[in-house]
Amino acid sequence: MKHLLSSLLLLAGFISLSAQDCKGYYYLSNSEVQMTTYGKKGEESGKLTYKISDVKKDASGTTASFTSEMVNEKGKTLSKGAGKYKCTGGVMFIDAKASLPGDQMEAYKDMEVKADDAFIEYPANLSEGQTLKDANFKMQTYSKSTLNSTITFDEINRKVIGKETITTPAGTWECWKITYDGKFKAQMAPLNIGIPFSFQCTEWFAPGFGIVKSETKNKNGKLMGSMMITALKK
Repeated sequence: MKHLLSSLLLLAGFISLSAQDCKGYYYLSNSEVQMTTYGKKGEESGKLTYKISDVKKDASGTTASFTSEMVNEKGKTLSKGAGKYKCTGGVMFIDAKASLPGDQMEAYKDMEVKADDAFIEYPANLSEGQTLKDANFKMQTYSKSTLNSTITFDEINRKVIGKETITTPAGTWECWKITYDGKFKAQMAPLNIGIPFSFQCTEWFAPGFGIVKSETKNKNGKLMGSMMITALKK
C-alpha cells in the first residue's frame, strides 16, 4: 500500500509539474493570435493569423491544434495552413509548418499537401551561448493526385545570443534572442530541379509565452522583412 501511495504521489507531482512548465504559452490556449508582417523598409505588408483550438492535457504534457491564414496588406489570402503544438516537461515543440516562409508558400495554396510531423524545439531553460537542435522538414505537393513538387525546409546553427526586452502593440516581454540559418528548397517534378533559397533569421522568444518577434535577412545580411505579435484574443 505504501508503494502504491508513493507511486500515485509521484505521478500526481509529475502531472502538476508538466502542466506548470507548459502553462502560459499562447500556443496552448484556445485563442487567436495575430502577427503583423513588415517589408524591408518597415512598411506593413500583411497579417498572419493563428487560431488555436483542441487543447488537451495529460500526464505527458499539453497539445493543441492550429489553423493559419496569411493575407497581404489588401486583405487578400496568400496561404492557409494547419498543424499542432505540444509541450512536454516545459520543452515547447512548434510545428515546423508554422515557420515556412509565407511568400514562398503562396504558389502551393491550392494544392494537396502531404508532410511528416516535424517540430522546432524550445527548451524550458535557455542560456546565452546555448546551441539548440536543428530542425528539418519535408513535404510534397500534389495537383490532381500528381506529384508537383518536393519541398524541404531546414533551420540550422540555432544559437541563443542573449536577452532583450521587446515591446509590441500586444505587450512587453523579456525575450531570449535566437538566431539560425534557414534554407528553403522546392524541387519541381519530374526533373526534381530547384534552386535553394537561403536566409538568416532572428527570433525573440519569451519563455512561458512564445515567439514575440522575428526578422529575416538574405544571405548577405540585408533585411528582407520582419514579423511581430500585434494582437492576442483568448
